[in-house]
Amino acid sequence: MRPQRIKRRALHLFIVNALVIALVLTWSHTRQRADFQTAIAKGQRLLDLPAGVSQYPQGYVLDSDAVKQLTLSDPVLQRAIAGTMTEFVSAVPMSAGEAGPWASVGCGRLNCAYVTFYNYSEGGTLEGVLNLETGELLDLQAFPANRPAGSAEVLSKALAVAAADPQVRATLGEAIGAVDPVMIPMSGWMSNGACSIEWCVDLTFHDPQGTGKVFHVFVNMEREEVARIFFSRARPDRSLAKPLEQRNAFTDGCHEQYGWSICWEMTAHDGIDFRDAAFNGSSVFSSAKLGQIEAWYPSWPGGYRDEIGFAGTVPPFGDTVINDLGDGFEIQQTFTEFTRWPNCICCYRYEQIVRLFGDGRFEFRFVSHGPGCEDLSIYRPFWRIDLALDGQGADDVWLFEETQWSEQPVEFESHPVVENLSPEGHKVATYDGDVHYRWRQERSDPLGLDEGYLFLLNSKAGEGDGPITTGPGDTFIPPRQWLDGDPLSGEDIVLWWVPILSTKQGGPWWCQPDPEPEFSPCDVTLRADPAGEIRQPSPEELATLQVESAFTPSPAPPTLSPDPTATLRPIAGNQAEEVILNAGCGSCHKIGNLGEAHKVGPDLTYIGLTASDRVPDLSAEAYIRQSIVDPNAYLAPECPNAPCMPGIMPQNFGTRLTGEQVDLLVSYLLERQGPEPTPASIGSGLPSRPAPKVSGAAKVSTPTQPGVLSSTAAGVILILIVLVISLVILVKGRT
Repeated sequence: MRPQRIKRRALHLFIVNALVIALVLTWSHTRQRADFQTAIAKGQRLLDLPAGVSQYPQGYVLDSDAVKQLTLSDPVLQRAIAGTMTEFVSAVPMSAGEAGPWASVGCGRLNCAYVTFYNYSEGGTLEGVLNLETGELLDLQAFPANRPAGSAEVLSKALAVAAADPQVRATLGEAIGAVDPVMIPMSGWMSNGACSIEWCVDLTFHDPQGTGKVFHVFVNMEREEVARIFFSRARPDRSLAKPLEQRNAFTDGCHEQYGWSICWEMTAHDGIDFRDAAFNGSSVFSSAKLGQIEAWYPSWPGGYRDEIGFAGTVPPFGDTVINDLGDGFEIQQTFTEFTRWPNCICCYRYEQIVRLFGDGRFEFRFVSHGPGCEDLSIYRPFWRIDLALDGQGADDVWLFEETQWSEQPVEFESHPVVENLSPEGHKVATYDGDVHYRWRQERSDPLGLDEGYLFLLNSKAGEGDGPITTGPGDTFIPPRQWLDGDPLSGEDIVLWWVPILSTKQGGPWWCQPDPEPEFSPCDVTLRADPAGEIRQPSPEELATLQVESAFTPSPAPPTLSPDPTATLRPIAGNQAEEVILNAGCGSCHKIGNLGEAHKVGPDLTYIGLTASDRVPDLSAEAYIRQSIVDPNAYLAPECPNAPCMPGIMPQNFGTRLTGEQVDLLVSYLLERQGPEPTPASIGSGLPSRPAPKVSGAAKVSTPTQPGVLSSTAAGVILILIVLVISLVILVKGRT
């Protein structure tokens, strides 16, 4: 073949190869973008916020983009965010009760929106009220401790961060959109690491390997990085009829019966706002709502800050129901995560209830059907109750301490609330004129471990009177950040009640829907009893109280950190099994008869035999000790749900455990040589099963899906095929 013709053919083949490469790159980019957009679309369908939901009446649906642009054009906001990285998070319409503080400037039911921005430069939120009719920004405040919940705007950014992480892509595959999300993005937190204080959200996906487990991706929104990834347990489907349509789901209204009059309305994310309650014509409380439900999992350790409401992470399910109790009535609303209840993984199902009785009593009740994403969990609903005894303001507050009632001149926090009670069983007294009420948390825990917190605050603008944004997890924020020494007794009073409900699996069951839905929900009640004027206990009553105190064991204090600082919670226990229980080790590991198999961490039943083989020149004792105090130093070679991942085990046991406790655990684990052998039947002749032998420590590996090529791999193969064909053509042309 002539050289000129060869050059022409080579040029043509070069152009063909270049076109193929360009097409492959374009296709790959389009495929990845499509996968990413698919994930966003799936997540938005799960999120199912009011925008675009036809069942909602006019006013619930907001054009978030229009609200965002309108708010950003306001000069006050422009000055507030100048020089900072601040992004729009969400906008929700306000109920009439929430809009009350801005009624004088034109806000009423659903005609004003609560807008939230996040300040990435300084942390915390900027929150404002926008009049949708005039376009005027009426109010703007900064809340450094606030952490927003999930929203459609948050979803795309969180997914982009997750999709760029190599470990996430290794687990979900290159096409993150091909894997179905399990839940909407949830406002999450971890007890250790940056997510204990900074704003993080959790994305959840079904395991592509088909195990039924859930793959969690904690995204730090402030640092734009994946903070932690891990698997949580699966749950088999239960046979139950498909539930009713989820979103046509609540009924606002008013009711009068048994001397009571009360109104209520669903809020965007603070549950039902029960408001303007009066008994026999005398006002009692102006507002009672649920700002959040904090779910805490010892095995993570961390959890979620659930919001309930028409734009909450756990939306209303079914109409608001009024039940006649014979001597009173109750108003009840159910909230359910996901329409597949009970065939879901993280099954959040809550009930918010107020009960009003003909003798003047009233109760606030919360029910959880549990257990959420793991079998061991703790629920903390945050009730905010704005008292209006005989009208707003001038409410006196007394607290029963040790042996007597004492008036409280300044704001305070009370814990515990089920101990050191008055002879009648009350903890707090509030009154105004002739309207007197005593408060107590009713005991309901089957093990007697009832507990809770009360916060008594001076009612001030911006402290929960409008929509409530959650705070860092495990901090009781809000309301703890508003305890600033303001005067209390004789002022306008707000009572916050945060009960603590711990799940129990096995008798006595508690907060568990297994083996069937509705099997064993947990519930807690705050009761307000009408009473006369306060009197101090008599000597005989004090003697009875002292005897009861001597014979009633106090429950162990809950392991809670007081505020979002570096202060760590110590772990109680002076026996190995007790330390393991209190540290939550059994929530992740099976250790002989303790814990459950197939959890997050490796099975430690044989660790006494295998520890010496893990790392060369490291004894079994040294390896176990190192794994407790510095768990990222060496990763176990195999975990139940996926390759063992760094950061999954709490990193602070070295400081939360004493030296003696660490020694106890090391000795205990060294003795784990496998389960007690079961005697063989006579004549069985079956050999005993040897303990597993484990090779040296392995690094995290990436799972592959057999028989499935990623878009990148397919593109590379296509390019190579075209290149080989071109070379063959050129070689034949020369011969």
